[in-house]
Amino acid sequence: MTLRATPVVLVTGPKDSGKTTLVTELIRHLGRAGLIVLALKRATEVAGVDEPGTDTARFAAAGAAVIGLTWPGGTYVAAVLPKPTAPEAVIEPGERPPARVRRLARPSALEELVDLALETAPLGERPGLVIAEGFSDTPYPRLHVLPCAGGAWRAAGGPVLSTWRLTARAPSGGPPTGSPSPGTAGLARLIEARLPLLAGWAGAVGSGRRSVPIRQDGPAVVAAVLTGGQGRRLGGADKWRLEVGGLPQSRRCLGVLEEVFDRVLVVGRGPAGGDRAEALADIVPGAGPLGGILTALTAAGSRAVFVFAGDMPFLSRAFIRHMLFQAWLSQGDFDVLLPRWGSYVEPLHALYAPPVLGHLQGLIARWGGPAGRRITELYDGLRVREVPESDIRLFGDPEILFLNLNTPGDLTRARAVARAAPPGATSR
Repeated sequence: MTLRATPVVLVTGPKDSGKTTLVTELIRHLGRAGLIVLALKRATEVAGVDEPGTDTARFAAAGAAVIGLTWPGGTYVAAVLPKPTAPEAVIEPGERPPARVRRLARPSALEELVDLALETAPLGERPGLVIAEGFSDTPYPRLHVLPCAGGAWRAAGGPVLSTWRLTARAPSGGPPTGSPSPGTAGLARLIEARLPLLAGWAGAVGSGRRSVPIRQDGPAVVAAVLTGGQGRRLGGADKWRLEVGGLPQSRRCLGVLEEVFDRVLVVGRGPAGGDRAEALADIVPGAGPLGGILTALTAAGSRAVFVFAGDMPFLSRAFIRHMLFQAWLSQGDFDVLLPRWGSYVEPLHALYAPPVLGHLQGLIARWGGPAGRRITELYDGLRVREVPESDIRLFGDPEILFLNLNTPGDLTRARAVARAAPPGATSR
């Protein structure tokens, strides 16, 4: 990878939500502050790649140093060079600025498109930020644009820095019109005020430091799946082997986690059932979920542990990555990070920091053992951070994301959801 230290931020959202408006204003605003920005886009189809009025032309006019576009039929990347000043070489309004152009007769994944853009950047210019519109299926941090009331909805596909609702957009995707508002020119200033990360990246890159992870796939975190439940309300069934959507629960779960984490522990009954997951017996047999958390934290050593219930069939890669990113942003200012929706918290879809192990061992010594204790009893005296429901719903319905296979009714519902969902929709 070339110059991979250059950070990448995505702008995602449903069709006609204002993504291009947001990208254009960010390019213009950050460019005034001296930040060299590369602007990329993925489209489903294109009529022209750099014609006046197209999205990439708007990116160039706003000040992007490089523009790039990929679509099912090809890829286009161009460096936007300064207009010549000689009278005989003046470019008239509406004409294209001179550019170094690279074309491919096939679409490109985001990683390749970023590399092409960095290689195409004008000599002597070190890009400070790559902004990419779309690419909702990639795990890079993003600004997610919410639809207007009554508009189409599409879940965010990865960790979200923040969400925005544009209050003023130009008709038919044209340039912004009217006076500045939170939906146009004022939006970039608002983002910079609330998210100084964007402004801070330039200095970090210039000093050779990386202030924000380019991707957040969990190399500093161990995943642990607790599979030791007795399944009493399901007649003693081993929930780890139940089939949902034509797959055993073991494969549904590990198929998600093994893509996100470099180490996955299966605590309880086993066998692991994955390509590289490790099966662990409980340190304290029959001690319930707290015993499973104790086993996982002990095995993880100095690494944090993201604990999952083994009977959740609809884990979301995107939401897991979002939680990992929120953990990184908090700079370790938590012991437990978990989702909250309505009156519920999800202690078995939660991230536990290494200090929790000593705290839990102390509680167990005082209690005489973890059996029969609720997980939330662990939280007294710990720093607990919550992922709010507004974040959760960007990635799906919490009643589905956190559905547990506890009863025959739960199993029937899960199988119905799996049948109705498009391929991959319930585990993006």
